[in-house]
Amino acid sequence: MATLKLSLIQKYKLENAYTYVYSTGFLSPACPKQGARVLVLTRKEEAPGAYTVLVLSEIGIQEIELREDFLDRENDPVLFSFGDSFGVIKAKKEIAYFTGDFSSPEIIPIKNGFLPFSKVLPDNARERYFQTVSDGSLIPVCFEKEVYYGLSRSFALLDFDPVKKEAKWKGFSEIEKNAFTHHDDRTKDAPKIDSLKMANEELYAFTSGESTGSVNKWGMDYYALAKISSDGKVQEKLLESEQLKAGGKKSGVNGNFTHSDYLILTPLFNNDDWKGKQKLFSLSKREYLDIVMPRGMTKHRLHNICGKLCLTALYDRGLKEIGLCKIEAAE
Repeated sequence: MATLKLSLIQKYKLENAYTYVYSTGFLSPACPKQGARVLVLTRKEEAPGAYTVLVLSEIGIQEIELREDFLDRENDPVLFSFGDSFGVIKAKKEIAYFTGDFSSPEIIPIKNGFLPFSKVLPDNARERYFQTVSDGSLIPVCFEKEVYYGLSRSFALLDFDPVKKEAKWKGFSEIEKNAFTHHDDRTKDAPKIDSLKMANEELYAFTSGESTGSVNKWGMDYYALAKISSDGKVQEKLLESEQLKAGGKKSGVNGNFTHSDYLILTPLFNNDDWKGKQKLFSLSKREYLDIVMPRGMTKHRLHNICGKLCLTALYDRGLKEIGLCKIEAAE
């Protein structure tokens, strides 16, 4: 198995207390004065726990605190990067679009159909912050409906035009469950969605199975990586696990798409076949890669990749530090 070795460029010690890395992104091209710039959606630990976007660069950290109205009980904010700018989707209805020095976002409304009886998103759809990656104007977004556990079993596409300052929802779907070998015919539950990616006009999804119970307690039933259509039909399965509960040992893997050819795979348990270590999966070569972290950073988790740049983070009862690394070698 090939191995990807990382070396440290810069480590960021966080002065404020943050909870977790919810999603991330890269801005491109690199800024002449600041170099590479990376986005992290997180949340402050202190009340009221405001969501915050951290913009990391070679000159330090820019903290962008989102307004209190982003603290929606039903909908999570969704972060997406768009060239050298970025947006945060708020409650399905608008985008806070950050450009320039990011000091004052422009608010762009999102159309949800043209008539009340022809809404694209149903009223019971709830926005989820799971990582989304896109190389064009269509942004895939995760949703949950009817039963709410903070998971995602539905998705929609956001058609965004930053020049015209227009945005509209296109389609609302679930992933076709019967396409997966180990789907559960006893329920109507659609496959859960960990992460979505739109690349070269093709849509990819990683599913962590269909289980409704706690995966941390009982493990997953299966996981899979698939290329899907905009209405959720599975066009190709790039990766599919066995039935994970058949062996009687708890197991499971979560997947996160990156701004690169790689999907990050993170095992749920430290005593599985991977010994708790993350792996990468190449979408083009259809092969796994091991990851070697820089010295002293073995407890960091990889969160995103863009070109030769990698974003890592250390979590220990809160977000402690963030690392910007580069791919030193692939063996």
